[in-house]
Amino acid sequence: MNSTKPRPTARTPTPHVATAPQSTPSQPAPATQPITAAQRQWAYRQRSKRAVTQAIGDEDRASRVTLLALLGRDLALLGDETASPMHRAARSSARRVINTLVTRYDIDLAG
Repeated sequence: MNSTKPRPTARTPTPHVATAPQSTPSQPAPATQPITAAQRQWAYRQRSKRAVTQAIGDEDRASRVTLLALLGRDLALLGDETASPMHRAARSSARRVINTLVTRYDIDLAG
């Protein structure tokens, strides 16, 4: 008797190919194309921006690079006269970042 069950087929391994980050629907890349240097840089910048945003209010766990980027963002906002409604929040954030840096690196400000 003939069976109509499908037979299992041997799977051939596919070579690993680096792909663009799949978490963003605006930048999907087919799995067969390697990512370009521009795509890799774009993904790095997106991760950096996300890290800065996530560090707000949780400065103690943020990396040094993230803290400095956050401080730079706060200072730029304080220098922007059109963003005066945001100045109070930027001052508060900058104060927390500076306090974190002073504490983490044991900086003597009185000296």
